[in-house]
Amino acid sequence: MPESPSSNWWQNFTDNQIEEMVYRLGNLTPLEPSLNRQVGNEIYAIKRDTYQQSVYTLTKNILAEEWTPNTVATRQKYLAQRAVHIWKSDFPDD
Repeated sequence: MPESPSSNWWQNFTDNQIEEMVYRLGNLTPLEPSLNRQVGNEIYAIKRDTYQQSVYTLTKNILAEEWTPNTVATRQKYLAQRAVHIWKSDFPDD
C-alpha cells in the first residue's frame, strides 16, 4: 500500500488500518525507482504485476491475490522469521 493511497485502497483497509500498516515491514518492499514511479499509487493488482519485473527476489515473491490487513500481517510474520535467521547474534547469557 502506498504512503498516500488512492480511494481504491479503502476497499480492503479502514482509515485506522492504513495509518497503522502503511510503514510496517510487511507492507514494504524494495523496488527500483523507475518501477516505483511507474506504479505510484496504483491498485495492488497493477503493483503485483510490476513487482514481477523487479530484480529483487523479495519483491518478486509478492504473489498474494489481494493486499489486505491479513496479507500484510502474514508477510510481516514471514519477514520477521527470515530476519531472525539472517541476523543471528550470540549475546552472552548474563
